[in-house]
Amino acid sequence: MDADDVRDEKLKVLRSLRKMDLSDIKRDTVRGQYTEGNSEGLLVKGYREEANVPPDSRTETFVALKAHINNARWANVPFFLRTGKRLQKRHSEIIIEFSEQPFSIFSNVTQQPNRLIISLQPEESIQLQMMVKEPGSGMNMSPVKLGLDLQLSSDKRRAEAYERLLMDVIKGRLTHFMRRDELEAAWTWVEPILHGWETLDDKPREYPAGSWGPAASSALMARENLCWFEEN
Repeated sequence: MDADDVRDEKLKVLRSLRKMDLSDIKRDTVRGQYTEGNSEGLLVKGYREEANVPPDSRTETFVALKAHINNARWANVPFFLRTGKRLQKRHSEIIIEFSEQPFSIFSNVTQQPNRLIISLQPEESIQLQMMVKEPGSGMNMSPVKLGLDLQLSSDKRRAEAYERLLMDVIKGRLTHFMRRDELEAAWTWVEPILHGWETLDDKPREYPAGSWGPAASSALMARENLCWFEEN
């Protein structure tokens, strides 16, 4: 599969994103705006106290939402997305939590979910967290982590994010850039959400700098009997 094939598949996924109506937006999205707090060991101002920001600004600095992809492969699988400024730490990751089996031979055993964790920033790594049976005749299980730390996999210097993008521009590699049709498909999904927020006219929920966002984002997960990774 070449770069164009990969981007064609991405385009199919973008076009398959389930559109949100006003009730979906009200139920499945959370907007936030940071207030004064302690971030990375420093006392920082709230967003509305920052330079050149209107004191009555409703600009969001945090968004969490639940999305769905309308195709056979991802039917009934929720995707939870979260991003924000002035959170507890600068971190980007993708977490895939595998569904529990409908029947298990390990009865009356508390199990942690099996997860694939792909860390993008600040260090790149891949980790598979699994519950496995402990050796012996018992039926006890314990968590095991299998990991690949890309920082330790090679002694060569790894290029920073913008270095890689600039080198891609120079060499004409388009893999890390979105095509025009991809951007249009993304905005086709995003714009109704932005218009929905304007219609609902709700102020962003406040959260202190240095936290993981407003409590409503945790409630968004709790409705599915889930929680954000750091809340485990």
